[in-house]
Amino acid sequence: MPDSSAVGFTLSSLKQSLDEQLFVEPDSAVYLAFSGGLDSHVLLHALSGLAEGYPFSLQAIHVNHSLQPESTDWAKHCQSVCDELGVPLTIKTVEVSTRQGESLEAAARDARYAAIAEVLPDNGLCMTAQHINDQSETLLLQLLRGAGVHGLASMPLSRALASGKLLRPLLAFTRDDLHAYAIKYELNWLEDPSNQDQRFDRNFLRNEILPALRKRWPGMDKSLSRSARHAASAALMLDEMGRADLFLCQAASNYFFPPAIASLRADLLSELSAEHQLNALRCWVRINDLNVPGAERLQSFIKLLIESPEKGAVVWQQGAFRLYDKMLWLCNSSEVVQPENEILSWNIGKPLQIPHLQQELRSIEIAGEGIAKSAISDSNLKVRFRQGGEVCRMPGDHGSKPLKRLLQDLAVPPWQRAGLPLTYLHDELIAVSSLWTNPHYLPAVDEMGVVFSIHNK
Repeated sequence: MPDSSAVGFTLSSLKQSLDEQLFVEPDSAVYLAFSGGLDSHVLLHALSGLAEGYPFSLQAIHVNHSLQPESTDWAKHCQSVCDELGVPLTIKTVEVSTRQGESLEAAARDARYAAIAEVLPDNGLCMTAQHINDQSETLLLQLLRGAGVHGLASMPLSRALASGKLLRPLLAFTRDDLHAYAIKYELNWLEDPSNQDQRFDRNFLRNEILPALRKRWPGMDKSLSRSARHAASAALMLDEMGRADLFLCQAASNYFFPPAIASLRADLLSELSAEHQLNALRCWVRINDLNVPGAERLQSFIKLLIESPEKGAVVWQQGAFRLYDKMLWLCNSSEVVQPENEILSWNIGKPLQIPHLQQELRSIEIAGEGIAKSAISDSNLKVRFRQGGEVCRMPGDHGSKPLKRLLQDLAVPPWQRAGLPLTYLHDELIAVSSLWTNPHYLPAVDEMGVVFSIHNK
């Protein structure tokens, strides 16, 4: 990182950060998250000064959280600043609602990033103005919460955001550096009164604790930033180890039945040491973009894995581990969404959107496989969901088998069965998701057939 203590914050030090740490390519689409406060105003002003010679296209995004009476005036201020600098501005208004156990700060952050993701184009770069003081606050908050190395890694220089990236080019600079820049260029920024509200943990640290620590240890912010980088390195190594363990324990991946995301063999996982089991489970949850459950929930699952490998579940706010028939499933909610008794018409020339599953049913043509194309070429198929009593025809003269039995034979976990799309030709069941097709409609070896598959959107 550039040595901010020597030169403070300047256009050249920002350019060095963009070139050497963040590797911003010329002609990139850069979107700045612009609150109107000191930090983001400084970054907007500096980026607008670099944009002509860099070059990159620069736009700003202001998210109005509607949490303060002055929020509308703040949006107008941001528009005025962007107009003066010649930077296009998009204003997004959001409603912030908290889930059980979630702080208002976290809910506002999630709403802000969701709004930014809606605007950010493919491969676009969103820049935010967090600085080294913010990094110190984040690290101390994580320490006080008892976080592991992933939490102690705090804020990375860059991470994925939607189909683009989130970049933090100011993490090498202090708030004093940015304030000196703002005074030099006579910037006019907003002050959010909620930043003085000591009920918020971050504000208490910022206003009461950290000034005293900096007085005693002037180099504290650089030291804490270095600790965060060490934690990030350790977290990367743990993730690599976790992925290797998951690979060893993997079962056939199964994306046919939301909300199940993937499956592991419980017997192979139980052969790992306790430390490797916990690390692999945490890694698995993070890979699937779920919040990692607390240590007590994870320990409860390890106990369940040992004592009852055939059946059981451990559920947390955002997901669940489920054991069934010696297989381990990670689910993104504790229960399957039960579809209504709906009937969807499907012209197989186009994917069929399945509303409650956030998935789509597709068809491809393969010679000699699936359902004979000639049998359905002039028909709109119907897609339904389990209501009970469905039967599947067996090969030749072997009659029919209840769908329930078929799903048991295929080892489909019970909580996944309700969401399976069932495809009908007239009133006859011809396909169950991509797991089974009616053998009485099998095409000849040289005849074109239609094979069904289901995909996450």
